[in-house]
Amino acid sequence: MKKIFSTLIASSVLAASVAVLSAPAHAVGFRSCISGTYNIADNVTGTSDCQISNDFNQDFLNTNPSTVNQAGFFGLTDWEFGGKIGVNSGYVGAGTGQSGTWNISSVIQSSWDNVMLVFKSGQGTNLVGYKLTDGVTSGNWSSVFEKAAFNFNGNGTKDVSHISVYYNLGKKPPVTSVPEPATIVALSLVGGSILVSRRRNKQSV
Repeated sequence: MKKIFSTLIASSVLAASVAVLSAPAHAVGFRSCISGTYNIADNVTGTSDCQISNDFNQDFLNTNPSTVNQAGFFGLTDWEFGGKIGVNSGYVGAGTGQSGTWNISSVIQSSWDNVMLVFKSGQGTNLVGYKLTDGVTSGNWSSVFEKAAFNFNGNGTKDVSHISVYYNLGKKPPVTSVPEPATIVALSLVGGSILVSRRRNKQSV
């Protein structure tokens, strides 16, 4: 009995060790933008969903994958960086401070499937992503970095450092091969020959 008990303990320890070694360095996850003590879901107009990252406070682009794809905002890991509001050409609005507007109507493409605004602040906060409502290309925002949502030191709401725009591309339809002109002509000739042959056979009966 002691031998069996020892074997079970050893197996449990080994399984736990394997689980620890195989676990990612960061437990990637998100929390809701709405709770009993705060609601930042409606701080950005023209959006349909919102997520607060539990693990990332910087949206680095020089990593592979990029920060937002490591995080997997809204279950996607193929986000592409578009630009920053108020910084890059076409990404119109105010991307810093306590409030402002955003407008991507001049840069959005029909190939963009999902579009997301990622808000970044500073110490004591994490990235917040807002998924845009389909067809909406502009709106207003007030800082999402409220004390109640992040429980940082100090009072008041923190300024937004920048707002980045990310998108992913819709899946392309399957490619249908088109016959070459010569092939079409050849098929037409074959079809014509069969038709003439059938007519002759009918006449000879």
